[in-house]
Amino acid sequence: MADLRPSLRVADLFAARAAEAARRRAEAEAAEAQKKADLLAFTERVQTYEITEEDRQRALARIRKAFEAGEKELMLVKFPSVICEDGGRRINNHLEGWQDTLPGVFHKIYEWWERELAPGGFTFSARIIDFPGGMPGDVGIFIGWPQSLD
Repeated sequence: MADLRPSLRVADLFAARAAEAARRRAEAEAAEAQKKADLLAFTERVQTYEITEEDRQRALARIRKAFEAGEKELMLVKFPSVICEDGGRRINNHLEGWQDTLPGVFHKIYEWWERELAPGGFTFSARIIDFPGGMPGDVGIFIGWPQSLD
């Protein structure tokens, strides 16, 4: 005798939809947890990293290359604004003391500029370079120079 059960049931479709939604939710939660863990690890490295002579020479080579290409500044590095003590608010609003909000190695880059590059005529700036969802995203650290010596 032939099987008279329906080959497709609405209950099965709803169950499959719920299972797929649960799978996507679990994937999104896992991705968010990984993102938070990566940010925490990055923040820890930022706080403990010491600038090496190799780092300095690599930065100087990049500055020379940008200068020779006719650029007027170089974005040396970028990092998430959320690791600034104020979330990047002072940088974004160009408030006095913004450089003091730079975390760890990024403040050391500022000190390196102040000690070694500023006397040679270079400028230093930091600015928010993107606004995902309307909120400050990454901070770019820029080393600049004049277009001419005039």
